[in-house]
Amino acid sequence: MKIAYAMSDFAALRRMGSFYVDKTSYIPKLEAVSGNYQIFLRPRRFGKSTLLSTLEKYYDVALASEFDELFGGLWIHKNPTPEKNKYLVLHLDFSPVASEGTEAEIRRSFASQVNARLGIFIHRYAALVPKLASVEPLLEARSEDVATTMSKLLSEVEKAGHRVYLFIDEYDHFGNRLISDGLLDVYQTIVRSAGFLRSFYAALKAFTSSGALGRLFITGVSPIMLDDLSSGFNIITHISQDSEFNGLTGFTTADVERGVDLLLADRPDLAADPRMGNRAELLATLKRYYDGYRFSLKAADNIYNSTLVLYFFKKVLSPDGYPRQMLDLNVRTDYGRLYALAKATSGEAQYTRELLEEILTQESVRGTLVEQFGTKMKFGKSQILSLFYYMGMLTFAEDAAEHILPKLVIPNRVMLELQWEYLSLAMADHDGLRVDLTDIENALGKISVDGDIQPLLDAFKKHVLSRISNRDLIDFNEKTMKLMLFSFMAPTEAFYLMTEKEVNQGYCDLFLGLRGHASAQKYAWIIEAKYVKAKATKRDIDKAVKEGLAQIEKYAADKDLVQMLTRGNHLRAGVLVFVGTKDVRFWNWEKAA
Repeated sequence: MKIAYAMSDFAALRRMGSFYVDKTSYIPKLEAVSGNYQIFLRPRRFGKSTLLSTLEKYYDVALASEFDELFGGLWIHKNPTPEKNKYLVLHLDFSPVASEGTEAEIRRSFASQVNARLGIFIHRYAALVPKLASVEPLLEARSEDVATTMSKLLSEVEKAGHRVYLFIDEYDHFGNRLISDGLLDVYQTIVRSAGFLRSFYAALKAFTSSGALGRLFITGVSPIMLDDLSSGFNIITHISQDSEFNGLTGFTTADVERGVDLLLADRPDLAADPRMGNRAELLATLKRYYDGYRFSLKAADNIYNSTLVLYFFKKVLSPDGYPRQMLDLNVRTDYGRLYALAKATSGEAQYTRELLEEILTQESVRGTLVEQFGTKMKFGKSQILSLFYYMGMLTFAEDAAEHILPKLVIPNRVMLELQWEYLSLAMADHDGLRVDLTDIENALGKISVDGDIQPLLDAFKKHVLSRISNRDLIDFNEKTMKLMLFSFMAPTEAFYLMTEKEVNQGYCDLFLGLRGHASAQKYAWIIEAKYVKAKATKRDIDKAVKEGLAQIEKYAADKDLVQMLTRGNHLRAGVLVFVGTKDVRFWNWEKAA
């Protein structure tokens, strides 16, 4: 089984015989959309570039003779549309455009990327449109007036009686980076009415009426830049939330099952490891971490993050085996920048913190998604909520359409862990709760190796409880205190953190399961968190402890649960009582004889 992770070239994937999921049945649906100029938004690393590459190869007039080789065995090979191989294809990728420096430096970088692609286009179609050579002097002069250069090129295509299919990948990448890095003034300069970016899109729009720009397909993550460009480019059709395109990128359950079956057939030696050789276990793991996306209120199926599924497959097939990190570090960095974008556009750090707290305590949030919004409008909950949706941190619940205000949920485990981490960042921004992670890691090491929880309590008191201001006391309760504890423990590799919802048998607040890759780990934990007011009596505290110990007794009697947590090692448990916001105490549970 060949896994071409992070490779998006459709032709290379097909010629190498790499694992590929056929999306060509969507081609007639895309052609049937009212409007030939479409935008498709999905979270980062969700297969958008591979989709573009597939469409390019299908529509490129220069590849007509290679259709059978590239598309043989795929759905579209038996069901081609009349527009197959009918276009001159131009592909622009804006991810390499500079996202720092002055407006002039960014304009120069943008022009460089566009001109390089136009040079390839001219060379590719020189025989079909000989007069494209008249554009070359502009490229040789390294003209930064890309609007004029693009207009000249499209004019020559129009005169020759041809049409261009333009693909723009990561249209918003550099704009999002500018905003998230605090360069809002530079960003607004490039998208204003006289800005180079708006001029570029206005030039494209001018050639839609004549048909020279026959089709346009844009991908990106957020609709912010598109809105800020609106008057210069208001011809676009959003298909991102259309139910028929829910699975245009990503993998379905059937796709993942096929991948797992191919993996196990190719590597029977994996049977020695129960985590990798057991089909049901593999599918359950992939579902827990990477499934759960629904991009339409009326979506029929959940969708997996395809890039992360391939990342997992690649790791399993490598000498390193089962991945220690279920989220690729490159993807984590991408999401970190998008979280910074949400903070930057919200204007106030507390807005993102409040949303994260609501999501993580209620495990869902209700609100209306905004399809198009820009930096010039005042950001409220709907805009921030929408950004979280476009980033992939939230998705439609299965019953979202049944409510007046749609319900959004965290799609899967990797997004849950990221939001725990982002909550700790939000608390650092808003409350000054900057935790020394070395203290937390050392404390978690003591818990897992020595079975000693006191260092964790000491670190939590030092970094969190001692810094919470009195003005915030009214907002804290059992859920928010537990949330704080989770958010600072989330980055650890010592444990697999699970919450009450994931166990489906009660309301245990925190399970610390052993990950199984560090031989020094000996102790898994079950912790019941309770909260009493600062003025609580001893009787109140004793009552909370008694209730917590009773719950632990129930969980500890579940042999399957204990085995899952301990992996054959030891179990420790106890009741954690937050006394107001100034103290935290622990009562150890001892297994009954």
